[in-house]
Amino acid sequence: MKRFLIAAAVLGIAACQEQGVQEVIEAEPMMVADEAIPVSGARKRSAAAAPPPSSGEAEAPVGQYLAYSYRAELRLPVEVVKPMVSVHEQACREAGPSVCQVLNSSVGGRVEDSVYGQLSFRASKPFMEAFRSGLAAEVNAAEGEVISESSSVEDLTRQITDTSARLDAQKKLRDRLLLLLEKDTDDIGDLLQVERELARVQGEIESTESYLKALEARVSMDRMDLRYQSIRKAVAPSTGEPLTRAFRDFFGIVAESLASVITFVAAALPWLIVAIPGFFIARRFLRAVFRRG
Repeated sequence: MKRFLIAAAVLGIAACQEQGVQEVIEAEPMMVADEAIPVSGARKRSAAAAPPPSSGEAEAPVGQYLAYSYRAELRLPVEVVKPMVSVHEQACREAGPSVCQVLNSSVGGRVEDSVYGQLSFRASKPFMEAFRSGLAAEVNAAEGEVISESSSVEDLTRQITDTSARLDAQKKLRDRLLLLLEKDTDDIGDLLQVERELARVQGEIESTESYLKALEARVSMDRMDLRYQSIRKAVAPSTGEPLTRAFRDFFGIVAESLASVITFVAAALPWLIVAIPGFFIARRFLRAVFRRG
């Protein structure tokens, strides 16, 4: 009888999990608070000095979760590209991982002619506002220009709300399973069944919590993707490189062409030995035929 009651309780708890999800969905979602942390002094400006958000960006309504991302393309003197990437990356790292996180950074190209770079990072809203507000002035001071800027927003409200509801329902199910374990029973099979279900639910709770934290991080921290490219010079060290390369390869090209001619003659010579006598024989035969005709 006890075994029947425990098995029925486990099935009843699992059946109630979906109802618990619906109950939590109807509850008011918890908002993620942004922590106002000043920007590193390496940028020579602070988040407190940042202007208020642009009027073009409407504030998210209460209970809505929005993930913002920004993109900017910069054109700079060739000798400034690499130092500018390093300054931006260092400012993010000095602010600390709780304020700014570098996702990727790269610099390539020819130092004396053409250099390009890329930097992506996530940062708190105060840091991002201060960075964006001073970016144009910083680039202009380096005799460069901001070619393009863009922003986008992704609504994560439904994902976060559904995930929170599913997490709460799983925690309620875990608590009920723990109550079942506290009941006295002599059937080892019942205990093992409850423990297996409890282990499964606990694994789902940990996985859901990790996913929810990742979603909340995307809301609390904005993303910036920067592209750097150098200003092309009218006369660069590599301008005459094609001529230099052509003169350097002149004799090699001549040798390769001559080798191709020799190879062709060698391949055609056996056919000429057969074709020339055949031509004269055919010519005499045709003349004889025409004379008879």
